[in-house]
Amino acid sequence: MEYLLIFGGILIAYTAIRIWFGAKRAKVYAESLKNQPYNAMDPALQKMDQPVKENHRGPIG
Repeated sequence: MEYLLIFGGILIAYTAIRIWFGAKRAKVYAESLKNQPYNAMDPALQKMDQPVKENHRGPIG
Protein backbone atom coordinates (compact mmCIF):
# COMPACT_ATOMS: atom_id res chain seq x y z
CA MET A 1 0.00 0.00 0.00
CA GLU A 2 2.84 2.38 0.79
CA TYR A 3 4.35 1.72 -2.64
CA LEU A 4 1.14 2.84 -4.29
CA LEU A 5 1.21 6.12 -2.35
CA ILE A 6 4.88 6.68 -3.20
CA PHE A 7 4.32 5.91 -6.88
CA GLY A 8 1.26 8.18 -7.00
CA GLY A 9 3.16 11.02 -5.34
CA ILE A 10 6.06 10.68 -7.77
CA LEU A 11 3.67 10.57 -10.72
CA ILE A 12 1.85 13.71 -9.56
CA ALA A 13 5.14 15.54 -8.91
CA TYR A 14 6.51 14.55 -12.34
CA THR A 15 3.34 15.71 -14.09
CA ALA A 16 3.28 19.01 -12.21
CA ILE A 17 6.94 19.72 -13.03
CA ARG A 18 6.37 18.96 -16.73
CA ILE A 19 3.38 21.28 -16.87
CA TRP A 20 5.28 24.04 -15.04
CA PHE A 21 8.31 23.86 -17.33
CA GLY A 22 6.08 23.65 -20.42
CA ALA A 23 4.20 26.78 -19.38
CA LYS A 24 7.49 28.55 -18.69
CA ARG A 25 8.81 27.59 -22.14
CA ALA A 26 5.56 28.75 -23.79
CA LYS A 27 5.80 32.10 -21.99
CA VAL A 28 9.38 32.63 -23.20
CA TYR A 29 8.36 31.71 -26.74
CA ALA A 30 5.40 34.11 -26.67
CA GLU A 31 7.61 36.93 -25.38
CA SER A 32 10.13 36.35 -28.17
CA LEU A 33 7.32 36.46 -30.76
CA LYS A 34 5.99 39.67 -29.23
CA ASN A 35 9.36 41.40 -29.70
CA GLN A 36 9.53 40.65 -33.43
CA PRO A 37 8.27 43.18 -35.95
CA TYR A 38 4.64 42.61 -36.89
CA ASN A 39 5.18 42.30 -40.63
CA ALA A 40 8.46 40.40 -40.55
CA MET A 41 8.55 37.77 -43.28
CA ASP A 42 10.73 34.72 -43.55
CA PRO A 43 13.26 35.18 -46.42
CA ALA A 44 12.27 31.78 -47.80
CA LEU A 45 8.66 32.97 -48.07
CA GLN A 46 9.78 36.11 -49.92
CA LYS A 47 11.67 33.93 -52.39
CA MET A 48 8.58 31.79 -52.97
CA ASP A 49 6.41 34.90 -53.38
CA GLN A 50 8.36 36.26 -56.38
CA PRO A 51 6.79 35.43 -59.76
CA VAL A 52 8.51 32.86 -61.92
CA LYS A 53 9.62 33.93 -65.39
CA GLU A 54 7.71 32.04 -68.06
CA ASN A 55 10.61 31.65 -70.51
CA HIS A 56 13.32 30.57 -68.11
CA ARG A 57 14.37 27.66 -70.39
CA GLY A 58 15.82 27.82 -73.85
CA PRO A 59 14.24 26.23 -76.92
CA ILE A 60 14.28 22.44 -77.11
CA GLY A 61 15.40 22.02 -80.71
